[in-house]
Amino acid sequence: MNFEDYMNRVEITHIADYILYGVESFSTPSKKSYEQRLREADKKARAFFEKRYSDRKEYDEIAGYYAEQTYEYMKIYFEIGLLLGGKLGCEIHKKLKELGADYEGEGK
Repeated sequence: MNFEDYMNRVEITHIADYILYGVESFSTPSKKSYEQRLREADKKARAFFEKRYSDRKEYDEIAGYYAEQTYEYMKIYFEIGLLLGGKLGCEIHKKLKELGADYEGEGK
């Protein structure tokens, strides 16, 4: 593996794909803002449900179940992300101490 391969892996979306799905991803990260990506995903989901559930009560019920599921996924993956981020920070701190480096990147 050459240096370019390593550099291609250092994208937050690639790391997220690996953590979430356990597989490497070399897809091109989105250039859209988080807000745009969320708005587009919401628009697609609403269109899907509205097309299939024209009865408002039925739509509200199914959308509620979907929202509840999505909320649980978000909470769980947020917790996992915080835990992994904390562990990563500890590992970096440990390695810096082993190398005798201070937090400015200079050796002691």
